[in-house]
Amino acid sequence: MKKNILYTVTFIIVFTATIIVSRSFRVEKIPNGGKFSCNTCHITEGGPRNAFGLSVESRVSPGGMEDFWNAQLASLDSDGDGFSNGAELQDPNGIWRPGQPDPGNRNLVTNPGDSNSKPNPTNVADIQLPTSYRLLNNYPNPFNPTTTIAFQIPQSETVSLKIFNINGQLIRTLAEENFSAGQFEKVWDGKDNFGGEVASGVYIYRLTAGKFDRSARMILLK
Repeated sequence: MKKNILYTVTFIIVFTATIIVSRSFRVEKIPNGGKFSCNTCHITEGGPRNAFGLSVESRVSPGGMEDFWNAQLASLDSDGDGFSNGAELQDPNGIWRPGQPDPGNRNLVTNPGDSNSKPNPTNVADIQLPTSYRLLNNYPNPFNPTTTIAFQIPQSETVSLKIFNINGQLIRTLAEENFSAGQFEKVWDGKDNFGGEVASGVYIYRLTAGKFDRSARMILLK
């Protein structure tokens, strides 16, 4: 009898701890995830997953710690309320990454897993166009074999996005063209301008748009 009680108590403790841990790391992987906490993905706290939670579940391994928020998930309307997950979470193009400040206006965030929680259409229109230039951290980093570089520009602009090695030599040109205002992503496959695979090491990616000029480092590990 005492053993059964001990097993029951142990199960409850482990189950509760699992819920707390899950809430902690999954919430941090969703833009503005802290507003609804675990209810962003669950109908009730620790209970069945809602529509958005099911979309997330299909992109992660059981108990997995991997990042899952991206442009594809942002473009889905998981709860079928007429607004994309990204529009509801104030990141319509899915360029936010864990560790970055939450995007948009927290007060306008609605629940992407609840069809009764949806934004005012005017608010959605207001967040479509960025108001500043930004070069975001590439993801994943370190990477192998591909990584995604995201950036945003507030107006139509000729954009240059290039990859250099640590010695400053040009390795790859990912973009050299005119972009309209918005948020964009470019994928680097670890190859140079001639299609050859580059060696492991530190590389620099540089974004130039008008007077905006920013660079950041990334690591290719093979």
